Amino acid sequence: MIFPRISSINALACATVATALFGACLPAHAEKDGQIKTKLALEPSAFAPTSSKKLSLGYMPMALAYLDAKPAKIKKEPTYAGTVKYAEIHAGNGPKSTTVLAIDQAPDGDWKVYVDRNQNGDLSDDGDAVILKKVDQKGRTLYGVGHLVVRASWGNAKHEKSHGDYGLGIYAFATGNTPTKNALIYREGARTGQIKIAGKKHAVLLAENDADAVYSKTVETDADGKPVGKITSRPVWLIVDLKDTGKFSMADSVDTRAPFKLGETVYEAKVSDDGYKLTLKTTTKVAAELVAKPKPLLASGTAVPDFKAVAWGGASVQPANYKGKVLIVDFWATWCGPCQASMPHLEKVYQAVKGKNVDVVAICVWDEKAAYDKWVPANQSKYSFPLAFDPAGNDTPNSIAAKLFHVNGIPTTYIIGSDGKIIDSVVGYDSKGDHRLEDALKKAGVEVTLAEETPEKAPAVKLAKTIPATPIVPVNGSGK
Repeated sequence: MIFPRISSINALACATVATALFGACLPAHAEKDGQIKTKLALEPSAFAPTSSKKLSLGYMPMALAYLDAKPAKIKKEPTYAGTVKYAEIHAGNGPKSTTVLAIDQAPDGDWKVYVDRNQNGDLSDDGDAVILKKVDQKGRTLYGVGHLVVRASWGNAKHEKSHGDYGLGIYAFATGNTPTKNALIYREGARTGQIKIAGKKHAVLLAENDADAVYSKTVETDADGKPVGKITSRPVWLIVDLKDTGKFSMADSVDTRAPFKLGETVYEAKVSDDGYKLTLKTTTKVAAELVAKPKPLLASGTAVPDFKAVAWGGASVQPANYKGKVLIVDFWATWCGPCQASMPHLEKVYQAVKGKNVDVVAICVWDEKAAYDKWVPANQSKYSFPLAFDPAGNDTPNSIAAKLFHVNGIPTTYIIGSDGKIIDSVVGYDSKGDHRLEDALKKAGVEVTLAEETPEKAPAVKLAKTIPATPIVPVNGSGK
């Protein structure tokens, strides 16, 4: 959802890229006995859009559940404009790692978040509230993104070894006048500094993705580098600017939870809970494969998989229904901004192919049935192409899109020939002008000419052109 461009770096103090990126210069320790040690500074808002450090690494949202009742520790509150929902944020593993917040869900206008930053039970003495700006979207309302800073505490239940400020992004959704059952948060803080490899200093960044400020997570792997048992945490990304480009890229990221390859060497990482101390040690173990590589999309000429979806109204949708016709299958979701942006174009194509032996079906996947049931009546006046729902709901791995069509991100559209074989596929949507669907239809012998489209106005919150199945961007209003 938010992917700012990485800015170029001017090497300033310390004559290192790390200093220019992060404004901090901690010692980069040399290699000794096959080990590399360094200490990293905590940057509370490294990923915030307001930060001068433009980092394009994406994020993984976490559900922030609302509490059933006001926490007993809250003794004083501001005056609220609407319904108030309480939640607890846990940053670190120390005795002061829990921070209470209250979300004032005003019936009209923006929402406000009051954060008990000083943890004294008073929600009215911590400065201005965080504003979650109301943004009307097609089929739902977004509140946010807001940016808050909480106390991170590391140690154990009785003793605090270290603490620091940790930044988080927060946002929420509502469908109609009904807020979803939780908010969503993601980390904006990161550890930054330098590391010395083969006698040369390089900028380094360490980021966790559970939004809990704990960096010491590990995953046990077997002799083949495969995980042993269920993985219960999200990646801890380590990115070393080995080429000294002044940029950090996801292509250069490794996961410190298990053995990883950096350059041509395999290392194991030992990271302190707070991420301050990082040690890399060479190992003979196999570099881990913690995430299965996505399958490629179905190739041209592949027979369309047999599937069953449920059309709006209850009828069954399956390939046999379209025998002898060209079929456009569009995979989308109610929570997917790029999907919503693509729909006016799909509607124009649908109108243009009427009477040309072409059918369209837009299948809602990776979603909740309740959200789909609300979205359709709210949008039927705009879209006349047939809609359907995947019975797998938000069980992504077993969905029609992921399991049968190998879809890794939505929107994804398949064009299927009258012979029942894949002709082409289109991933994502470019609102500035995207005619890949028409080009694919030409391969099926269907000429489509549309009036020149006016690019849609950019949304208040920048959206990626596609949303991945394993989210590094907000997935849906329920946090799943």
